[in-house]
Amino acid sequence: MMTSDSTYDLVVYGRLAIAGADQPPHRWMGIRAGKIAMISKTPIFGRKEINAGEKLILPGFVDAHVHCRSCVDEGITATTTAAAAGGTTTLIDMPFDKPARPVNTLERLETKIRDISKEAVIDVGLYVTFPASGPLDQIALLANGGAAGFKVSTIEVDPIRFPRISDDRFVDAFREIARTGRPVAAHQENQEIIFAESARFRSTGRIAPIDHALSRPPVAEAEAAGRLLEFAYWTGAHLHMVHGTIPRTFDLINWNRSQGVKTTGETCLQYLLLSQEALAEHGGRMKCNPPLRTQQDVDGLWERLIDGRIDIVTSDHSPYPLFRKETSDIFDAYAGIPGVETLGALLYSAGVATGRLSLSRFLELVCSGPADVFGFSQKGRLQEGADADFVVFNPDATWIVDDEALHYAVGASPYVGMTVSGRVESTWVRGLSVYSEGVVSATAGAGQFVRPT
Repeated sequence: MMTSDSTYDLVVYGRLAIAGADQPPHRWMGIRAGKIAMISKTPIFGRKEINAGEKLILPGFVDAHVHCRSCVDEGITATTTAAAAGGTTTLIDMPFDKPARPVNTLERLETKIRDISKEAVIDVGLYVTFPASGPLDQIALLANGGAAGFKVSTIEVDPIRFPRISDDRFVDAFREIARTGRPVAAHQENQEIIFAESARFRSTGRIAPIDHALSRPPVAEAEAAGRLLEFAYWTGAHLHMVHGTIPRTFDLINWNRSQGVKTTGETCLQYLLLSQEALAEHGGRMKCNPPLRTQQDVDGLWERLIDGRIDIVTSDHSPYPLFRKETSDIFDAYAGIPGVETLGALLYSAGVATGRLSLSRFLELVCSGPADVFGFSQKGRLQEGADADFVVFNPDATWIVDDEALHYAVGASPYVGMTVSGRVESTWVRGLSVYSEGVVSATAGAGQFVRPT
């Protein structure tokens, strides 16, 4: 460990959100060569110094569920620019890229890694996938190539880009993935139930916005979740359950964990802040899959978030232009919403600022927790030896979510008009400023590809 009289590239003073400290102490943080080299109770000095006073110094947020290329008009640069403005310093991108080019071979993974080095503003890890049929020999190669995890689906979105995986293939693939030590995640909805219900709703003229949620009932999620957990039990794979929307999903996860299954689970910000009433009122702007649920479900998720039964919170950022979402028939509307820029601040506002969440629990949900699930030990924490990714955060600031002020290339925020308590003032990646006071200063190529450690 370096001594306190060393000269650092950058020294930051403020209330450091160190793991386990709900009342962050005033500390000096010394940064050298992009790493946190010293956290000190006494003054240290650097070539550049920041005095944040009473403001919080938070670890950079880690958003573990992002679709940079779900819309060809968004892309890696726009998504990571928005992330930087929201205090996210690392994101993990999904593999279902458009046009139909899923990241399911080592060649495609290596191509996307090169794209990140040219296009990303912040650091990026990558999910990969595998096709619905054929050999599974790419799984080990993809893991060795630096993939953070494997993402698949129990329901078909696109036969090439985002196919349904059959149960027998899940078992075979889970066994292969278990050998790599990487987590495997699946979109958990029962295809037969949802396809039949959607067809029934449309045939009877039930095409209003609320019918999207009603045609995808909670049993479809719970059944698929239970099935996937059984696959994980019998194969030894680490199952990471994505975008859980109902309390029962997390009850199943935690019961299986008590039985020795290696499993973690996430919910998304929209399932904590929005209910079906928002879908009924605002229409396709609020459409996402799985759908928004009842207020009772929202309350149940908060209970599990507070007591530790939910591991992490993500954005499931997947934006589309409004003309693709505001349709007369809700089943024609594209499913997906932007969220990477608002993840940290809105969860802080709804959780920490209201007293629902402790600061340390908040950090577990959007910083250290997602970093740990995906093996990014150098991310999501303020500790010596970690990457110097941090956020200067003003807990006393208030602001209103405004589409015009956000940095997305396409899409409209479902949180527009919400008053937020707490604001990101600046974002730093590996000791370098990428965002300050409304301006993203970093350019494409500033970000790096992140491999699990």
